Amino acid sequence: MKVSVPGNILLLGEYAVLEEGGLGAAFAVERRVHLETEPARSLSIEGVWPGGSFRWTPRNEAASPLSSAVFEAVQDWLQSGGRQRRAPALRIRIDSSELFSAEGRKTGFGSSAAVAVALVAALRADGRLDAVTPRLALAGHRAAQGGAGSGYDVYCSYYGGWGMFRGGARPSWEQREPATDARLHLFSGPAPVSTRNAIQSFCQWKSREGGLTRRLVEQSNGNVKSFLDARSAREAAAAFRKARETGIALGDAIGVEARIQAPVGVDPDMCKSLGAGNELGVYLQLPGSPAPPAESGLIDVGKAACGIKWTP
Repeated sequence: MKVSVPGNILLLGEYAVLEEGGLGAAFAVERRVHLETEPARSLSIEGVWPGGSFRWTPRNEAASPLSSAVFEAVQDWLQSGGRQRRAPALRIRIDSSELFSAEGRKTGFGSSAAVAVALVAALRADGRLDAVTPRLALAGHRAAQGGAGSGYDVYCSYYGGWGMFRGGARPSWEQREPATDARLHLFSGPAPVSTRNAIQSFCQWKSREGGLTRRLVEQSNGNVKSFLDARSAREAAAAFRKARETGIALGDAIGVEARIQAPVGVDPDMCKSLGAGNELGVYLQLPGSPAPPAESGLIDVGKAACGIKWTP
């Protein structure tokens, strides 16, 4: 069996997707995690990426907390359906190199979520790809992160393409292809940002400013809908700029900088931070816009029209 799962990007909806009913506009990228299985005497999972690796077994759970959490999620699902909890006799090898730089640094493409989706598909070992797969991947992914995580990355990697994510205890995904054929280019911000610390800052602010949080989610949701419903490049650009302003204002409120300097030669109004903080930025190149100059150092990311692929 061979499985591949694309990476993902949350373009709009930072922090809001953590709230019940918060919306996000997400995009699957054609850089993939690749998984292969072969029969074995017992279950083992081997992971590789530039400069790193692990080997996990049910007796060596500390080697990969994510593998442990996904394995338990699948086993609990089997038991809940009256099936026996039994580890499949497989050697699973998973390569996430395409979602890392050559130096072994994460590139912001949601590698752990893509790995979780691929592992569920392999551990189920029944050849089925259905709504159970992203649900189990989300359960495992959240457990590995201490219960946190909206799940947009899991659902985006599973379904592929563009989509609108709705956050909450039971999140959902709706395929939504924008009318504007925009291209995304990524670039690095000034320094690494701890996503965990940024989310903690947001939660602390939320506990103090509950009413403002609700207004923020409503404003962010409006930006997401306007972007995905845009019927022209002009409408899409206007929604993108509003989302950028919303993100900067929220960053100021919670004390996590969301401003990011645009690369040389591109429109700064069409650049915004991605995720929590300003570790990673995106330039939205709308149709008719000039191509970024070579010296800008931008990383071009192509859309993955298809999500998870399974080859028996």
